Amino acid sequence: MTAHVQLITNPDAGSYRASKVEALRHAFSRHGAKVTLTHCGPGRDAQIAEDADLIVVAGGDGTLRHVAIAALARRKTIPIACFPMGTVNLLHLEQGGPASPEAFAKAVMACPQEQLHVPASINGHVFLACASIGPDSRAVANVSLWLKSRIGRYAYGMAMLAMVPRWKRSQLTLLVDGQEHRCEAIYIAKGTYFAGPYSFAPDARRTAPMLHVVALKSASRLAFIRFVLALVRGRSISEDPNILSFECTAFDVRGDTDCPVQADGDVVARVPVRIEVSDQRLSFQ
Repeated sequence: MTAHVQLITNPDAGSYRASKVEALRHAFSRHGAKVTLTHCGPGRDAQIAEDADLIVVAGGDGTLRHVAIAALARRKTIPIACFPMGTVNLLHLEQGGPASPEAFAKAVMACPQEQLHVPASINGHVFLACASIGPDSRAVANVSLWLKSRIGRYAYGMAMLAMVPRWKRSQLTLLVDGQEHRCEAIYIAKGTYFAGPYSFAPDARRTAPMLHVVALKSASRLAFIRFVLALVRGRSISEDPNILSFECTAFDVRGDTDCPVQADGDVVARVPVRIEVSDQRLSFQ
């Protein structure tokens, strides 16, 4: 029986490459699949074909998140495979696998064992890899899409630099297990990686029903730079007195109502928010 592979991409993404999408489509066809190419993006929700046997997402974390939302809305589970072609693709980085179209199609069509991914949500908005509230989310909200289309993830760094002269420190209250904690920045890991090959929660796993949370009591310019440097250098942050870290399945954030909340590289909400592990599951291969 011929497998029906639905290949979903976002042609509006700056990292989109039509030649690579075509190479991926032909690779799956050569390995015996019937391939249907569909698009999603601004103003176009991801639509999953009823007869699809496998979804292949060619894109970054944002595109994958939109496809996951569509997959969770279905009554039956459908496996998803993620081909890295976006600004950042943290789930592929964690899961591993080939990055060339031919090798990727061959590996996926060999029917490897599926893994159940446990997503999380922010006020009902699904996310898969990571989220943040504070300087990082403000940078995401201010990133230039034009610049992102040309220099990729470095556009986030440019947005962050533009914020430095008028650095805003969010006043946040984190509520977990009946306790309140004052802080100025919050980072949530559902998977291992954040903003590329970096990790503030190396024990976080996309397959585990747990949130790994790091809160900065102060997010001054100096405190934020110290946190980022530790992240980039791969140093432990557990001994930093400015940092509160814990694991949980749900927590709430109150405070500055103008503060955006980013998840998987997109702004999805503003404070106040409830962040929790989802009771739904996604199948990845």
